[in-house]
Amino acid sequence: MSASCYCCSGKPFSQCCEIYLSGKAYPNTAEALMRSRYSAYVTGNLPYLRKTWHPDTCPELDSNDLQTRWTRLEVIKSKQGLKKSIVEFKAWFSDEREGGAGSEERALHEISLFKLNKKRWVYVSPLDAWP
Repeated sequence: MSASCYCCSGKPFSQCCEIYLSGKAYPNTAEALMRSRYSAYVTGNLPYLRKTWHPDTCPELDSNDLQTRWTRLEVIKSKQGLKKSIVEFKAWFSDEREGGAGSEERALHEISLFKLNKKRWVYVSPLDAWP
């Protein structure tokens, strides 16, 4: 049995995000896409991040964007729609303290907008608040 998935779903990685990151399947919900994108950040999968970002909002991404040490994911709530969906989450990461005195865990708290683009869910952007 493989290790638990990085997205904290409780499923083995091989039965969760790995099928998306490998290209064998594509997430059919915004929450599954968000979880797989988190796993892509953890594993350094830039091609997957580019492929799953809306072309109108995707920034130039390079390996410097993958330097954060992500530690866990907490999905707070999600609302699946027919053409757009919203997922609120906290992505926890380890942040080095000043002076090199160990690290402190912090969270990126985001409410994310996802839309269907060419019949596939893609990440669009963060929202200021839950609509």
